[in-house]
Amino acid sequence: MQTIETQVLIVGAGPCGVTIANYMGLYGVDAVILDRSAEILDYPRAVGIDDEAMRVYQTIGLADEITADMIRNQPLRYYDAKGRYLAEIRPVLEPFGWPRRFVFIQPRMEVSLRRGLQRFPSVKLLLGHEAVALTQSDRKVETKVTTADGETLMIRSDYVVGTDGGRSTIRGLIGVPLVGSTAASRWLVIDVEKDTLDAPYSGSYVDVRRPRMCINLPYGQRRFEFRLKVDETEDQILKPENIEHLLRPLYGSNPMPIIKRARIYQHHSRVAERFQVGRVFLAGDAAHLQPPFFGQGMNSGIRDASNIAWKLAAVLLGRAHEKMLETYDAERRGHAAEMVKFATFMGGLYSPNNLFTAVLRRWVMQIVQHLPSLRDYILQMRFKPLPFYETGVVLHDASATKSAAVGRMMIQPKVETKDKKHLRLDDAVGDWFALIGLDFDPATHMTPAQIADWQAMGGTIVRINKSRSAPQHWESHSATVVLEDLDGAFRDWRLKSPRADVIVMRPDRYVAAVCNQTEMAAMLEKLKAII
Repeated sequence: MQTIETQVLIVGAGPCGVTIANYMGLYGVDAVILDRSAEILDYPRAVGIDDEAMRVYQTIGLADEITADMIRNQPLRYYDAKGRYLAEIRPVLEPFGWPRRFVFIQPRMEVSLRRGLQRFPSVKLLLGHEAVALTQSDRKVETKVTTADGETLMIRSDYVVGTDGGRSTIRGLIGVPLVGSTAASRWLVIDVEKDTLDAPYSGSYVDVRRPRMCINLPYGQRRFEFRLKVDETEDQILKPENIEHLLRPLYGSNPMPIIKRARIYQHHSRVAERFQVGRVFLAGDAAHLQPPFFGQGMNSGIRDASNIAWKLAAVLLGRAHEKMLETYDAERRGHAAEMVKFATFMGGLYSPNNLFTAVLRRWVMQIVQHLPSLRDYILQMRFKPLPFYETGVVLHDASATKSAAVGRMMIQPKVETKDKKHLRLDDAVGDWFALIGLDFDPATHMTPAQIADWQAMGGTIVRINKSRSAPQHWESHSATVVLEDLDGAFRDWRLKSPRADVIVMRPDRYVAAVCNQTEMAAMLEKLKAII
């Protein structure tokens, strides 16, 4: 039996798994990624991606390619059963450097993600390969795999990440249950092409009799989702004439589109009891399942990917202690559960159970339009639960609150280089840790040993000047990258937190620590201790 040696085995080549594989290639880690399917799955799946996920793809160098096939800033509109407009979500703010909503066609994006792997000789993609057994010791994991030719091979790796979906083989092999519930309701999902409907938005129709979604997609495609009635059978509803019966009233006199695919789903609200067992980790749908009503299922998996990927790389590159890997479960499982709960709640809003709740929700949505602060809260998607890491690779001070920057994703404003190039922050500071000084050079407050330690860990030292600073402020230590605060984002940061002029940003773009200049040396020692 053939044996393959690698550092990381990723089982499941959907968006979550291939994102991790791209990270491994970026960091120079040897990885094998396999999938039981020989082709990219061609049935209805995710259609929405957010700014947090897009920042991940920026880091691995694929954002421009995948956004070329996406619709940006598509509004989400709510209607009642009679088609009367109720409310709209149309965010315009870009705190993380990207629009907050993109609409896309998942198979197209997966082609780009897999093509991205071709950049990295350290990553190998095996399609038509299925993991069937797994054993692990204190030092290695051995995974038995059936190949596309029906043969058996063994993959020996330092770590395994299971990203093999809701019916995860890896989750079963390590004995982790998926806890939660499955909704009794069923939904028919229909994708069409050559669409003729003039509705350039995502529409949610709050109808007690037949709730539905209608989502404008790129390249003349559209997604419809209808809740099925209790007495409707799958064989009955999937007949072409019955699908046309559902769609025909929506198109009126317009030509009917071409039905590309139709499938029936039940919605799950479940989270794995643990995201780690020894050297094996779970991510994406293998770790959590949520209803699609807020479009965060795949996005939650991308958050998993960015969190576990840099930690695996740090350990395998000798930049961190293996114990740091335990922070993956501590940081990600709680927020994943929060997103599952939130998506389930949103599903209740979309699918009222009786006429009274439908009417009540219509009134509430209409009232909100006349309350500016609440309207803005909804319009800018400020109700979306963002990750906040209370434990893990973070240094909170005694007075930390949930509104504090530490443990949250770092803002990504535009910055300017000395030669007047305008860049997003991440592109200017690199793909690893960044030690950022606001209006001062951190290197001038570090010993040569501290600078050497930081650089050995792969970290960047950054000075960000006020906009249009004096020329002498561009002078710095040779180890320091100097940038200018182009739009005043860091000025506003300092106005809110005058003592927070030192920021440590992690590779996944979360804030690990904040302090002032006099506290920096002690902070770096504490950070070193937890990494």
